[in-house]
Amino acid sequence: MLEKLAEAHPVWKEEEFGEKDAESYIISYSMYNGSWLVWEKDGQPVAVSYHLEWAPSNGKPWLGTVLVDPAEEKKGHARIIIERISKSLRDKHKAMFAAVPIDRSEWILFLSQCGFEQLKTENDEKGKSFLILVKPLAEAAV
Repeated sequence: MLEKLAEAHPVWKEEEFGEKDAESYIISYSMYNGSWLVWEKDGQPVAVSYHLEWAPSNGKPWLGTVLVDPAEEKKGHARIIIERISKSLRDKHKAMFAAVPIDRSEWILFLSQCGFEQLKTENDEKGKSFLILVKPLAEAAV
């Protein structure tokens, strides 16, 4: 499923896989004990997500990725997935983090629309700049 979605999202594939295939990519994240989830609609897979409940960088939950089948894009699946992940973490955590390459403005805009707020920028070990975002997990007061 991840391989199929990666092929359908070449920008994401280039950013995330680099020279790896899907299996190698998943294995590279196995040390973090995160959760790869396949999301279905009417019994058919429509999306894949990855998140960590505890990241070594700050001991907090992180959203790694959400990839939706192109035939199911713009139907709210990614927002629902992010909200379900947020709800699953809410009892133990106050916030969830995400990192986006600084030049991926569409990704930043989407996460902002899902309740993430810009926190800071950081460079990885190769000098690439990332925007760190944070999403409060407490339910909004009514």
